[in-house]
Amino acid sequence: MLTSVLLAFLLFQAPDEPKLATLEGRITHAASKTAIRKAKVTLTAIGLEGGGSAESGDDGKFVLKDVKPGRYRLSAERTGYETTAYGARKPGEGQGQVLRVDAGAALSSVDIALPKQGVIAGKILDADNEPVPKTLVMALANIYYQNGRRARIPRGAIPVISNDLGEYRIGSLPAGKYVVCAVPVNFYQPSTQARESKPGSEEAAIMTCFPNVSQMSEATALEIKDSTEVTAIDIRLSRTRTVTVQGRITGVPPGAGAITILNLNAGSAGPMGNAIHPRAYVQSADGKFEFKNVPPGSYTLHTLATGLGNAPFVVKAKVEVGDQPVTDLLVPALVPFEIKAKINAEAGPELKMGSIRVMLTSADEIISALAMGTANADGDVTLANMAPGRHRVTIAGVPATHYVREIRAGDQVAPGDEVDIPDASTLLTLSFALGRGEINGVARNEKGEPVPGAHIGLIPEPRRPFRLRMSHSDQSGAFKLPNLPPGEYLLVALDSLESGALEDDDFLKQIRAKMKRVTVDESGSQSQELTVLAVASER
Repeated sequence: MLTSVLLAFLLFQAPDEPKLATLEGRITHAASKTAIRKAKVTLTAIGLEGGGSAESGDDGKFVLKDVKPGRYRLSAERTGYETTAYGARKPGEGQGQVLRVDAGAALSSVDIALPKQGVIAGKILDADNEPVPKTLVMALANIYYQNGRRARIPRGAIPVISNDLGEYRIGSLPAGKYVVCAVPVNFYQPSTQARESKPGSEEAAIMTCFPNVSQMSEATALEIKDSTEVTAIDIRLSRTRTVTVQGRITGVPPGAGAITILNLNAGSAGPMGNAIHPRAYVQSADGKFEFKNVPPGSYTLHTLATGLGNAPFVVKAKVEVGDQPVTDLLVPALVPFEIKAKINAEAGPELKMGSIRVMLTSADEIISALAMGTANADGDVTLANMAPGRHRVTIAGVPATHYVREIRAGDQVAPGDEVDIPDASTLLTLSFALGRGEINGVARNEKGEPVPGAHIGLIPEPRRPFRLRMSHSDQSGAFKLPNLPPGEYLLVALDSLESGALEDDDFLKQIRAKMKRVTVDESGSQSQELTVLAVASER
């Protein structure tokens, strides 16, 4: 009898918890190899909750204890240095290799080297070599992809304004190549005083990039490496014949008396257009506005989206500016409306309907209003602040277990991530399904040796929105791409990769012939061996 009771106790006893692991490593300066103290080390679990953090000591060493078995990413950061991931294939890379932690493991030498950030400094001068204060100065890096196209964004300390001596200093710059541009104060901060000036033309300072060119495409790129300080980068503001653009917004709704910011965006500058082109204010219900010192060109006149609530009206219109002042320009106000969206999703343990957020932005990237909303428990979303036109759909809060099966606007199924929203009657429907396919394997070099930290990319063929998948190989070269939608794909392993590059058709043309074609079944699992391709970085 006693034996039976003891046997039953053993059979129904809860299984032992997996043994916890320990990680040890050292944080150093990439160039000098000296220890970095007080660096924050962060361990982040992949696909589950967990992780932890630690701080490096005077000798640069850190310890992470009681780590559960699983797959993780590890990174380190310190003021004055560039945040870097463990296993990064180049200094300052934020996505390194996946770290596999087994039960009871004691991993040592999990080291991370941080590059020190750099500085660009100089003066802003006028045509007479006099200092120009209050000029906005930006260091623009060509490492950003906007919907599959390369674009420049400012990096380092933002904003930087020249002082009374015309001096500027842009710090906190990661390694890379930068174009430095200066924007006159009258562009980014127009006067709020009443506009009663006589329209005309005059020679005025305009945006200028080093070395004293008015087009960003003609600028000379400056290279920043670990700890680099590039000084004496002086910019003499270019001057050109400019004109006044005056007009009135018609149909301004009653009660819209707050200040509204308008922008003349040339469009060719991508997401930076709002920062480097002229601004104006609408201060009253009469809708009057005036832009001073506008260079000739083709522009889109639009309101600036703030994301701080519903705008009383929005504006978006094409404007041609020549060598003569523009007067009596009439632009209609568009009163924003709201649309309804419905989310249909296959049930899953990680799906939280109330965490899903939907945002619509103008497909031409010149955004006059932001329409966004969060789903309720039933999957209903209200998107306020809508303007009519073609919009790009952005979705957040969907777990990695699900994929976008279909986007529908009214009775039209979207072939990509863009939809037409003509009016408030348009119902947006988003459908999500569980991804059950999986690809795993090993990334190797040409000698057949496993490659840790390789970039693994899975690109839908033909291209479909929200189905691109990324991963990294772990310390043994192994990788896993779970929760995949069924379909045809191109699979590749790369030694380095800029964020967003796999959505760039020009980039894919370089490697398409070497990518592996794979088919993912509804719930099948497959193993693939990949040879890592070397790709030149444009950073």
